[in-house]
Amino acid sequence: MDLNEKVADKKRAPASISWKFLFSLIALAAIALLFVVSVFYHGASNVETFKSLGPWGDFAAGLLNPVLTFLSFIGVLVTIVLQRIELSESRLELERSADALEAQIRSINLQSFESTFFQMLSVHNSIVNSIDLVSSETSVTTNGRDCFRVFYTRLTKIYRDNEKKGQPKHGPSKILDVSYRVFWKDSQLELGHYFRFLYNFFRLIDESAEARPYHAKLIRSQLSDQELLILFYNCTSDQGKNFRKYAVKYEIFDNLPTVRLLHPTHADLIDRAAFGQNPMLTGRDVRMPNQERG
Repeated sequence: MDLNEKVADKKRAPASISWKFLFSLIALAAIALLFVVSVFYHGASNVETFKSLGPWGDFAAGLLNPVLTFLSFIGVLVTIVLQRIELSESRLELERSADALEAQIRSINLQSFESTFFQMLSVHNSIVNSIDLVSSETSVTTNGRDCFRVFYTRLTKIYRDNEKKGQPKHGPSKILDVSYRVFWKDSQLELGHYFRFLYNFFRLIDESAEARPYHAKLIRSQLSDQELLILFYNCTSDQGKNFRKYAVKYEIFDNLPTVRLLHPTHADLIDRAAFGQNPMLTGRDVRMPNQERG
């Protein structure tokens, strides 16, 4: 039973009790009136009989006094009960008003959060679109999300060069560590702002009571395959270690094309929970190093 039904029941209860009490009083008054009329009628027709009723009247008065006192006491009790019911009604009305006010506050807070969220989503896209790279070889300018394809090509080239130098002396994780340091040194100017903003975007969702699961999914839907790859390798580095908790909690790499990882074992560098329900996260789907070069 919800709050409205409780209030309705409480409203019906005092009305029912009031009518019963009123009916009882009317019935008692009618009986008393009939008794008085009967006494006076018989007394008027027979004076001697009327005089003989004196002792009986004293007896009746002595008998009725405690009865009437008891009825008065019952009336007081009924009044107290009715007052308690009215107070209960008032309390329920206040609770309903408080619940309505709380719901209104939650709605306002959600609207405020969503306004901030979509503004930040717009800023994120603006940051992506503001990135531009000029090729030193061809002088061709690459803009926006296409830059992440260039970034990943850079990282791949650095990794492959170090792989040739480091195998079999160093394993894939060590080669990646060295390679990403070189990559970050060359690309920090373009990517630093991007990663900082994206980190704080997920932090906003994580710390807000108004955030819903679809908010994180909306951000994830904005990330291209190349962005996910660069973000993945950033999370494996010291520079992106603080981002890992959000990657795991919000399954950021649910759509990561693991087939394009630089080495199969790199998928083990981050908690598997970060991949969510990624259907490509199997050993046979991850391209081996020689396949990447081909």
